[in-house]
Amino acid sequence: MSKYTTDHLKEVTVAFNTPFAADGSVDRKASKALARYFADKGVKSLYLCGSTGEGFLLDQDERMELVEAVLDEVGGEMNLIVHVGCASTRHSVLLAKHAKEAGADAISAVPCVYYRLDEESVYRHWTQITEAADLPFIIYNIPQLTGFFLSVSLLKRMLENDRVAGLKCSSDPVHDILRFKQEGGRDFIVYNGSDEQYLAGRIMGADAGIGGTYGAMPELYLKLEELIRRGEYEKAKQVQNIVTPLVYRLCSFGSLYGAVKAILALDGCPCGIPRLPFLPVREEDPEIRRLYQDIRQAVQETAKL
Repeated sequence: MSKYTTDHLKEVTVAFNTPFAADGSVDRKASKALARYFADKGVKSLYLCGSTGEGFLLDQDERMELVEAVLDEVGGEMNLIVHVGCASTRHSVLLAKHAKEAGADAISAVPCVYYRLDEESVYRHWTQITEAADLPFIIYNIPQLTGFFLSVSLLKRMLENDRVAGLKCSSDPVHDILRFKQEGGRDFIVYNGSDEQYLAGRIMGADAGIGGTYGAMPELYLKLEELIRRGEYEKAKQVQNIVTPLVYRLCSFGSLYGAVKAILALDGCPCGIPRLPFLPVREEDPEIRRLYQDIRQAVQETAKL
C-alpha cells in the first residue's frame, strides 16, 4: 500500500507536448506559455516527457530543462507528473532524482524501449527508479509500444513497494483497468490511457485519465469528467460519442503529435513542430483547420450539458 496521499492526482491529466523552437531546441518560453494555457483552461494536472512529449527524442538535459520550465510556471498550482523512463535504468534514476529536486508531484516510467525484457528485469528497473526519489511512482503500461505487458503477478510484487502509487493503463482491453484496479485497491490510482474509451475506462474502475489528445481539446475531457462525477452517464456518453471520432481524425494525419501541435497553434498557443521522425502538420492544411473548427464547435455545444 502506498504511503502517499494521492487524491489530488485523480484528475484529467494532459500529456504535455514539448514545444520546440525554430532551431529544434526545447523552447523554454513556449513551454511556460503552454503550461499556462492549460491552467487557464481549467486543467489541474500535466504529464511531462512521456510519449506525447516526445520524451525519447529528448536528451537528458532537455528533459530536465522542460521540467524546470513548466515547474517554474505552474509548480504548486498544477499537479506535475514527470515521466523518467529511459532505455537504461541509470539514466532513468538520474531523471527521477532531478524530478524530486525540481519539485515534481510524482514520477512515472515505462519498463523500457527497444529491448524485450523479462519480468525480473522490469521489476529491478522500476524498483531502482522508486529508490532514487521519494515520490509517488506511476507505472506506465503501454505494451503496444514497449512490447511488455504488465502481468498481475508483477503488479503484486510492485505493490509491496510503498512508493508505488498508481498505474497508467494504455493497453487496449478496457477490462485490464478493472483487473489492475481490483488488485491495487481503492487508494491505488489507475489512469485510463486510451482516449477513445475514456468513459468506458472510468466505468471499469479508472480514477482519472492521462492522454495525448487531451491537449487538442481539454475542455471536452474536462466536461466528460465533470459529467461522470455528477453521475450523469447518458450525457457523458453524448460527449464520448463526440470525442472518439475527433480522436480518430487527429490520428488520421499520420502524425498525432504534429496534429495536436497544429491545433494548439490555431488556438493561439504555438509550440513548434515535432522532431523527426515525427512529421509536422501544417496549420494551413484545410483538413486540420476543419478539425479545429469542429473541436471548437463541440466545446460550445457540450458546455450546455
